[in-house]
Amino acid sequence: MRADLETPCLLLDRAVLDSNCQLMAGHMTSLGVRLRPHMKTAKSADVARIATAGHFGGITVSTLAEARYFAAAGFSDITYAVGFVPSKLAAAAAIQASGVDLAIVTDNIEAAAAIAEKASATRCRFPVLIEIDTGDGRCGLPPEAGELPALARAIDAAPALDLRGVLTHAGQSYHAGSAADLKAIAERERAGIVAAAGVLRGAGLPCPVVSAGSTPTARYAESLDGVTEMRPGVYMFCDVDQALIGSCGWDHIAVSVLA
Repeated sequence: MRADLETPCLLLDRAVLDSNCQLMAGHMTSLGVRLRPHMKTAKSADVARIATAGHFGGITVSTLAEARYFAAAGFSDITYAVGFVPSKLAAAAAIQASGVDLAIVTDNIEAAAAIAEKASATRCRFPVLIEIDTGDGRCGLPPEAGELPALARAIDAAPALDLRGVLTHAGQSYHAGSAADLKAIAERERAGIVAAAGVLRGAGLPCPVVSAGSTPTARYAESLDGVTEMRPGVYMFCDVDQALIGSCGWDHIAVSVLA
């Protein structure tokens, strides 16, 4: 340990970080899906380059500030995976204008209409993913929701919007009690988002992207048939919570704090 470090400071074990990223990248490749890592925890372009190595280079963010930072660092395929507020369209348009394919998310037909109106006024066009609830209960439409086809049609018909597909996040996986629970949640997440994609396709609508993922479900998924990409994030560093639910081993925790 270096004696000249000012405290408190964050200590990152690069070897553990590299190993965590390689393991997840390999697992996603073995299951036949693209890895779109969520960078809200790492918030580092250097870490993002490690995490995307060997995959297509797309990332996920949770704020437009993160999107701006990663865009400036050269990342050009970004999903802003939070329900989009129309008042943020100008900021999102500026990021898009820098050469970024910035996908946004909604689960509400009124919000979609407002986004479409503002996008048309600013001569922008945004790819849109519909958020699906596969058990977290926080946001999104259930796969069987009657309003899902109507929302998808409204997005597809809007000249300023491009229906990109469906997206989900099994946040309930962070409260699992066993490996069996995690495997079951991972399968429900997969089955739910694939069912939602089937609703869109059955209505004659495009659904090229079927996006799922959390660190626990990405680790414990035994099949990702029908899913096109996964968006885990915490796996890069891991933490005590992940170790306690069995999503990682204690030796996978890459960060500590020197007080």
